[in-house]
Amino acid sequence: MAENVSLQAREREGRGKNDARRLRASGMVPAVLYAHGDGEAKVLAVPAKIVDHTLQHLGDNALYDLQGLGSGAASTARVVDVQRDPVKGHLIHVDFAPVIMTERIEVTVPLHVVGEAPGVKEDEGVLQQVLYEVQVESLPGDIPQELTLDVSSLGMNENLTLADVQLPEGVTLVSDPEDVAVTVTAPTEVTEEEIEAAGIVEEEAEEEAPEGEEAEAAEGAEEAAAAEEESEEQEGE
Repeated sequence: MAENVSLQAREREGRGKNDARRLRASGMVPAVLYAHGDGEAKVLAVPAKIVDHTLQHLGDNALYDLQGLGSGAASTARVVDVQRDPVKGHLIHVDFAPVIMTERIEVTVPLHVVGEAPGVKEDEGVLQQVLYEVQVESLPGDIPQELTLDVSSLGMNENLTLADVQLPEGVTLVSDPEDVAVTVTAPTEVTEEEIEAAGIVEEEAEEEAPEGEEAEAAEGAEEAAAAEEESEEQEGE
């Protein structure tokens, strides 16, 4: 786990959209620090760049030491919710929850696959990652930034479950250990029925349509010529 991120925060005095706009224009972002138990939440302003950089490089489970809140000691917290501008993507609002470093908490951690599966390399199978997140429990200071699953022994038509994930010391699995995380299967073969159902045959039929139209046009021309010849014979009579 990375070291705690020091974050200079201050309690907000103003409220409303206009105050929030002024904060964002000055490089700050509105935030809330929830309280333990029945305490009151604190409405804060925190540096947007530091929070955004931390979220992108250390993930959602980074711990922050919130400084400058008047209590003397820093308040340790983690981000539990983030709002972003749907167009520009910049931070609009951040929610923090306090943590006690001696109390275990449940968090969601990203799962990444490492290694090369023999079922893919040797048998030309297809590797599919089924799960991308894992629920674990640990002390705040032991939260892993990510978990990895090694597929170097995974053959064709085999799978690995969450029980195969190597957990760091002090971290326990909360998700079902029998959940399949990664599998290797044979490539899917496309049948003639599936090709026909996909409309490929219909496209071919459509391509042949102009030939049929030409035949109909030719028949129509012959009939017109015959009718004209018959008309001339009648006039001659």
